[in-house]
Amino acid sequence: MTRTFNEEQTRRNVLRTTAVIGGVTLVGCLGGGNGEDGAEEHQIQFAGPQGAAMTLPTRLIRDEDFAADRGLDLALELMPPPAIQQAIAAKEVESGTFPVISGVRLANKDQDIRLLGPVCQSFNSIIVHEDAGVDDLGDLQDVTLGSMPRTSAPWTHFAVLASLEGYDPDDFDTRFGPPATLFGAIQQGDLDAMIGVEPFSSRLLATGDFEEPYVFTDRWEEQTGNRMPLVEVATYQETIDEKPDAVQGLMETMFDAGAHIGDNPRAVIEEYDDELGLETDEEFDLVEERIGHIYPGEFDEELRESGAEVVNRASEEGLVDGDPSDTMFRRPDKL
Repeated sequence: MTRTFNEEQTRRNVLRTTAVIGGVTLVGCLGGGNGEDGAEEHQIQFAGPQGAAMTLPTRLIRDEDFAADRGLDLALELMPPPAIQQAIAAKEVESGTFPVISGVRLANKDQDIRLLGPVCQSFNSIIVHEDAGVDDLGDLQDVTLGSMPRTSAPWTHFAVLASLEGYDPDDFDTRFGPPATLFGAIQQGDLDAMIGVEPFSSRLLATGDFEEPYVFTDRWEEQTGNRMPLVEVATYQETIDEKPDAVQGLMETMFDAGAHIGDNPRAVIEEYDDELGLETDEEFDLVEERIGHIYPGEFDEELRESGAEVVNRASEEGLVDGDPSDTMFRRPDKL
């Protein structure tokens, strides 16, 4: 197959040196491999975030025996979220974390993408300088706003919420970048506000110089009665057809990691304090309070319904073309 330069770069980012730890093939040759006695049916590739709060379940799976306990041979790659989306879209990796709106856009291009279940509740909010004078979304139109890229869950969910409140998301003076860059920019005064991503939000709030006037899941719950999801695990129908046991095992592994975090939030946060950039007791306390409960330990039907409602509202507001929920959303126990 002929590849463009960008496609080849994506492939090189995904296909690297293999190292096996506790049943997980790290980074691995993601082209798979021919096992014996049907072993290939239990092999699957997965790309998860390398940073921020959503990295915790992925790193736990990498470092502990969750995959091996499920009989899964997992090739796992830590990547920035935009790279995960690019790799999934190019079918260079079999599965990975994915925003629901990005899934819709692929499905509407006749891609057979499938979302298997939510693996995190939204932890996004608007973080502002205390003296910014921002009390609601209307005030945000008068300041500079930082956000992860337009395809990210934070921005796409912001766009839905803003549209529901009567605002055009393109009317905001938004600067796009990765969370660490936004974190530095708002501290230096180059941004007035940002769509917060944990643990950066907690680290800013812990300084006492920032406040949080708008929490995504709270506003969404006011609109719909449900919590707002962050991302699901995405794969393709062909992967489900070829290796349903591996797909189901992957989701069970993700839920096992989520349950472990829910049962041991402080211990997990302390284990990955360097990756989260935490130093002070107040930072640890805030992060534990704010994210210790957001990773489902089993298939969360209400959070799935909420994701479908995100798609429905986005379609009604003209943010996406059509609503492919009937084919895009799947349950791992009903493949």
